[in-house]
Amino acid sequence: MFAKLGKDFISGCKLIYHSSKIRHTRGARIRYLIGGTGLCSITVFALYVSTVYNRAIATSNTDIIVNSVVVLFIMDLDEWIFFSLDAINEKWTEHAADADVSEMREEIARQRAQLASQQKEIDDLRDDLRKLCETVELQIEWPRW
Repeated sequence: MFAKLGKDFISGCKLIYHSSKIRHTRGARIRYLIGGTGLCSITVFALYVSTVYNRAIATSNTDIIVNSVVVLFIMDLDEWIFFSLDAINEKWTEHAADADVSEMREEIARQRAQLASQQKEIDDLRDDLRKLCETVELQIEWPRW
């Protein structure tokens, strides 16, 4: 049961982690925090409820397995509904994927600009270091007559 719910719990934790990143807009950070908290809460609640339910109802190992499969089936319904909506009309669900892709593209562009700026800084520092080394070599060699 936990192996199946672990994916949702880890995804929720990642959303909460991304909500702390300042590179995202305030609205995106709030959405990430609410979504991650909700996903983690629902996952922990489902694990708790299935454990309590199985302890109360199940009389054998077979009953525990059957009850767990039923709970997992119900939890998979949301993914099946999403895929069904996607098959019916992709425009209904493309916004969910497009928002992530556009944010990733913006982040990549920002990081590339930052990389180019840092590379220019490194090149300038190398030139300054080369000039300084040449100056030091000249000063060391010059007094020798």
